[in-house]
Amino acid sequence: MWTEFEIIVGGEEAEYARQAADAAFREIDRMEGLLSRYNPTSDIGQVNLLKPGESARVTADTMECMLAALWVFNETGGAFDVSVGPLINCWRDLEGHARQPSDEEIEHALQIVGMELLAVDPESFSIGWKKSDRVFQSLENPKGKTSNVGKNGHGFFQGLEIDLGGIGKGFAIDKAAEILADWSITNAIINGGTSTVLALGTAPDREDGWALGVGGPWGERSGMDRVILSGKALSGSGKEVKGEHIIDPQTGRPAKTHLAAWAICPSAAISDALATAFMIMPQEKIAALCKRNPKTEAYIVSASQQLVHVK
Repeated sequence: MWTEFEIIVGGEEAEYARQAADAAFREIDRMEGLLSRYNPTSDIGQVNLLKPGESARVTADTMECMLAALWVFNETGGAFDVSVGPLINCWRDLEGHARQPSDEEIEHALQIVGMELLAVDPESFSIGWKKSDRVFQSLENPKGKTSNVGKNGHGFFQGLEIDLGGIGKGFAIDKAAEILADWSITNAIINGGTSTVLALGTAPDREDGWALGVGGPWGERSGMDRVILSGKALSGSGKEVKGEHIIDPQTGRPAKTHLAAWAICPSAAISDALATAFMIMPQEKIAALCKRNPKTEAYIVSASQQLVHVK
């Protein structure tokens, strides 16, 4: 998942904590094997090889992750969209470096992006692509394509493509937390790089949770250098490290609404996805989402560099 995971366990004997953490890390590796678009044998890799009208059976875990992604897609009005793969390919060359696509390339990719194009059937545990005139016309029309547009991580031409990069890391953290629960670990932190962390229970030296640092310059400038969390996940997204890497699935261009955003909620998968969506959504829509979901809150840094707490 292009990051390092870390687990801190509090209040347990060291060897037992190590064994529990090892089991949790193995679960994270298993999620990578199911959800990576770069692995042609993964569930998502197999779906990405399908043509419109075809579907493939997936595991219960992959289906659970996809249903979570659909929920966020609907709650954010399409600001979070895992079918964004063709757009991501537009903005990267075949080596993964940033590139500037033409307007034609972006418009072509937009025609084959949209979770409404996905056929997700929880009863049969199948995921595929609906038949669509818009997709057929786009795939048959070479106008605007480059050597990269429409190519997935395997190098094959395939216009339609799922990318779970905005939710998969958080989902893996949630699954790792389930493993720790099986080991009766109640006090722990599971950290996925610098973007998503889940706090369980309390730290050994606190009664109210875990004190988590907020990375990047925005936390320092605003005075929000840490938050206290228990039973919740914190995810952050911004431009200070990777630049304008978040692509708006509705415009096909880099998000311009905010400079940074954080999402807090009980699920690491949902917070991971919301942090991405909040970079795109206007403040009033973020506020409406938090009102509908009382356990969710947001911090955003506006284009004018003002920190706003939304809950």
